[in-house]
Amino acid sequence: MNTCSESPFHLFVVSHKDIWIPSSECLIPLKSTREDGVNISSKRNYCELRAQYWVWKNLEFTNEDYVGFFHYRRYLNLNKKRATSPLSREKRPLPYRIRKAPDPQRYDIHTVASAIAGFDVIAPVWEHTGMTVWKRYSQSSGHNIADLELVYQIISEKYSEYLPAANTYLNGSGEYYGNIYIMRWPMFQNYCRWLFDILHEFDLRVQAASHYVNGFLGERLFGVYFTWLQAQNDVSCGEYPRDHFSCYDDENHRMQRNAWFNLLFPPGSLRRIQIRRIFLKFRGAFHV
Repeated sequence: MNTCSESPFHLFVVSHKDIWIPSSECLIPLKSTREDGVNISSKRNYCELRAQYWVWKNLEFTNEDYVGFFHYRRYLNLNKKRATSPLSREKRPLPYRIRKAPDPQRYDIHTVASAIAGFDVIAPVWEHTGMTVWKRYSQSSGHNIADLELVYQIISEKYSEYLPAANTYLNGSGEYYGNIYIMRWPMFQNYCRWLFDILHEFDLRVQAASHYVNGFLGERLFGVYFTWLQAQNDVSCGEYPRDHFSCYDDENHRMQRNAWFNLLFPPGSLRRIQIRRIFLKFRGAFHV
C-alpha cells in the first residue's frame, strides 16, 4: 500500500483529464481513469466513484487522517463561517454558488484544519428540493427508478440495519449532491466496503444498466450513509456549501447561464422548487 503527503488531510480532486488545481499540500489531483494498482477504471458507469475505489484499494493512512473527494468542477467551500449542522434546517447557507475558479487560500493546510476541526465527516449542504429522493430520481434525465428500487432491495437484504436511514433519506425532501465529502480514514474504509458491495450486487442483477447509473446511485447511497452516521452517538457530522467553477472550457457557458438563473431562483429556495414543478408539468404535457 502507498501513502500520500505528510499532511493529515488528503483531499482528492477527481477528473477524467489533465486539469489545473490550486497549489496546496492538501489537494491531490486524481484521474478516475487511473489504471495502475487495483482499479475499476474501465467501468465508466461508476463515474468518479472509480477514483474513490482506487484510493480505498491502493492507499493507506492513519486512523487520525482524513480523506476527501472533490470533483474538478465542484469543491466544498471550506469557510468555517459557512459550516452548519445536518440537524439544522433553518437559516442554512445556499447549497452552492458559482465562482470563476477555486481560491487557493481556502485550501491551505491551516484553513482546511480549521474547517475540519471538530468533525468526523463533512458533507455538502443538504439541498431542499420540495420532493422525495424517490420522486426526484424518477424525474431526472437518464435515471431509472427501477435501479434505485433494486438498490433499496439490496440494502434490505444485506444491510437491514441501514434501512431506517434509507427510509428517512429517500423519503425526505432534499439531497446531498455531488459525490463529494470529507471523512476520517477508518470511516471511509467502512463506507467503501458498504458502498461497493451494494453496487457490485447491483451489477450482478442488472444486465443492461443505463449510462453512469452507478455514479447516480452512489450519490444517493452517500445520502443514506451520511444519514446513518448522523444517528451514531459517537460521530460528529458537519456540512459545507459547494462551490461550482466556470473556469473550465467545457462548462463555461453553461455555468454563466446558471449563475444568472441562481440569482433569480436560488438553489434550495421555494422559487426554485416552484419553477421546476412548472417545467416538469410542461415537459410532461409535451410527452403525452
